[in-house]
Amino acid sequence: MVCDENLSKFLANKNLNTLYMDFLGQKILILNSYSSKTKKANFSVFGFEDDTIFKLENAQFKPFSLNDFLSTIRAILEDCKNENAYFERILERKENILLKGNLIKNFFKKSFILKQKINKNLKNLSLLDEALNLSAGTSPHKKALKPIIFAVGVTLKNNKEIITRLNEIHLLMSAIKNEKMNQSLYFLSILSAIFLPLNLIVGFFGMNTNDLFLSNVKHATWYVFALICFILLSGLIVYRKKRKKELEFEDKILNK
Repeated sequence: MVCDENLSKFLANKNLNTLYMDFLGQKILILNSYSSKTKKANFSVFGFEDDTIFKLENAQFKPFSLNDFLSTIRAILEDCKNENAYFERILERKENILLKGNLIKNFFKKSFILKQKINKNLKNLSLLDEALNLSAGTSPHKKALKPIIFAVGVTLKNNKEIITRLNEIHLLMSAIKNEKMNQSLYFLSILSAIFLPLNLIVGFFGMNTNDLFLSNVKHATWYVFALICFILLSGLIVYRKKRKKELEFEDKILNK
């Protein structure tokens, strides 16, 4: 195989992703990955001619063994698996925090950043899966590639499950925040309902007018005070009864 000027110009594009293509009659596989261990991007180009595999090194295609080729793909897959394991550990910690009844500080910002990283890994896996399937379709090494393609598919599925878990945590956090806000508004509404008649009573008897109701009655102040206490206690009792009726989810299950 020859790396001509056209192919060199094409490969000079820094935005190339993992792909398999037929470039001017030459079967080319580009593997663009990121190693979490070395913190570096790995860019490899392979060519296929009959049953021979070539790797592009110093602008020349050199023969490359099948085992080394498979090892290169396994290394990329292993990096993707490590990324998935890292994401799963993060999600597990967040789930444990929520199960303990605590909230996560700056969750929505952190989850957005985490989702970007997960989607990036998902994109790399999807491109790798597509490229390997296309390559295996025309390659005499299809049998050797089949286990790796299967492993890539499993890792890809795992990545999608991680995104689903993150979305569920996101929905749960939104629900918890909404519930807390609703509880606060509900409590404020109860307070308003209790103190509204009290304010009316205080305002009514605070008027500086003649012939005020109960103005000449002995112990009238205590009567009004008793009425205020009665209204206050009635409101609190109603609130307490409603609170008791609101069973938690696990209580409903246990009472069945």
